[in-house]
Amino acid sequence: MSQQSGNIDQCFSQLVAEVKACRKCQRMENSERVLGHSSGSLIATVMFIGEAPGRLGADTSLIPFHGDQSGHNFEALIEQVGLSRYQSFITNAVLCNPKDEFGNNSTPTKEEVENCANFLKRQIDLVQPDVIVTLGATALKATALVERHNLTLTLAVRTSRQWYGRTLIPVYHPGQRAMVHRSFANQLADYQFIVETLRRANAKRKTSSLRMFSPKVAAVVDCITSRKPQLSYFALHKLFYLVEVEAHKQLGERITNSYIIRQKDGPYCVDLHIAKLRRTCPSLEITPLGNKIVLTRRLPTLFPENAPESELTDAEKQIIARVVNRYGSLSDAELKRRTYLTTEMRKILRLERSHKANMFNAPLLQP
Repeated sequence: MSQQSGNIDQCFSQLVAEVKACRKCQRMENSERVLGHSSGSLIATVMFIGEAPGRLGADTSLIPFHGDQSGHNFEALIEQVGLSRYQSFITNAVLCNPKDEFGNNSTPTKEEVENCANFLKRQIDLVQPDVIVTLGATALKATALVERHNLTLTLAVRTSRQWYGRTLIPVYHPGQRAMVHRSFANQLADYQFIVETLRRANAKRKTSSLRMFSPKVAAVVDCITSRKPQLSYFALHKLFYLVEVEAHKQLGERITNSYIIRQKDGPYCVDLHIAKLRRTCPSLEITPLGNKIVLTRRLPTLFPENAPESELTDAEKQIIARVVNRYGSLSDAELKRRTYLTTEMRKILRLERSHKANMFNAPLLQP
């Protein structure tokens, strides 16, 4: 780790600690403070700023824009234009979930946005993204507290302006209510504009490169389940992670560009969220069974040439087969122990012990 990288990590850890300790907004006292390793890369070329963590999304998962409908829409949008969480930093104008008197999501007040403005400025100063994308009117207003501007969402959507030494692009929030005013198709065009702007900016910045989203996640799941037709949802995450570890070791690179993070029960692949799994892997039956979720593969496709597995090279298929043969018969507890023996997990555990740091949601594998 370079000295510069170490300084960034140290400054970010300090910022996260201050956010966790903040108690300025009374109605958010019991909400999670959503800022940490799951926000993304500290050398990202693009920063996405939303309104606030959702009650059913980031307030629960601690991963910005993940777990609720807004998160599903956001992940679908960045996926379709070839963006990855690995090269992005994702945050919110307000870092806690504001709830109304009934416990539902509520729009942050002007005072609550002002309370978080310094945290937002410090995130921008730390990450130094080339492009900042505001998701919705609240996020756009929040940036004006960092450096004054008079932009409005209606007039400035899908335009790029120079602001605070970088490029600012306002777009609509990916929530369902915003889809009424700006359809998914229009929002997809907005994200294509973001990518084109990023490509131009990326030519000037050598510390990071834009990597296209891998279409192979469904192929890896298909290949795993063809060899193990029934397994727990827990086991799928662990086998997927072990496949990527083995691929990186044997091929020098991962098979997919999926975002894998450290959670309480070990490696967790964001792209294997149940809602995304249902959409991208229709061959799987997903059944709750007690406190587990069991995945059962249906009959194979009648047209093998169109199967997801056809996306994989022979070398990649051999790696998956080897991992499933070696670890597929292990119990969930044994699989968890096996993942904890990998170099990547051991590094995280050492950091937790030596620095007494909470590394939950820290990324485990670079693509």
